[in-house]
Amino acid sequence: MEGKETDLFEPADIVVYIQGKGIVLKEKSLLAYDIVSKKIIAVGNEVEDIIKNPQKDIKIVSPLRRGIIADYIVAVKLLRFLLIKAWGKKPLIKPPISICVPKGITEVEKKAILDALYQSGAKEIYITIPLEQLLEELPNLPKKWQKVKIFIAITKKEPEYYIAEQISELLCYAGQEGITIERIKQIFKEKIEKE
Repeated sequence: MEGKETDLFEPADIVVYIQGKGIVLKEKSLLAYDIVSKKIIAVGNEVEDIIKNPQKDIKIVSPLRRGIIADYIVAVKLLRFLLIKAWGKKPLIKPPISICVPKGITEVEKKAILDALYQSGAKEIYITIPLEQLLEELPNLPKKWQKVKIFIAITKKEPEYYIAEQISELLCYAGQEGITIERIKQIFKEKIEKE
């Protein structure tokens, strides 16, 4: 099981809404596992406690970044766990699921999300508009939407985290290539002046 360390990458937020119950789950896209046994130790918000008290034998990964899948295998494990947690048990009949994806997602990214949800136990999946908009329009949606019981939103409500994440990656890369902070600042200044 591989993935990105959480001190480098800000995890996405996962919100699960079930018709008749409302929002039943708000979790971070985090998973912690034992590096020797590969056993999952914690998932979602529970991982934040482990981040505060790190242990050398436990690896923490965030398989969803910017609302899209960064690590497919870990994302499947995370989504399976969260679906069971939200539903209360493993359903005998797999319910239709709607996934609310971020704006600007590519077809390849959509396919990765669909595949991960099918692997997580979904039978029928619909990709749709942002969750807040969907919930407002739900009573007036076509009949096919009325059978959907579970709505999942993979989001990041604080876009500044994404910018900070990208800057961290950039600075790390610059350091590896021997580019100074002063030169990075100069490049940023030149780029901003051109916009």
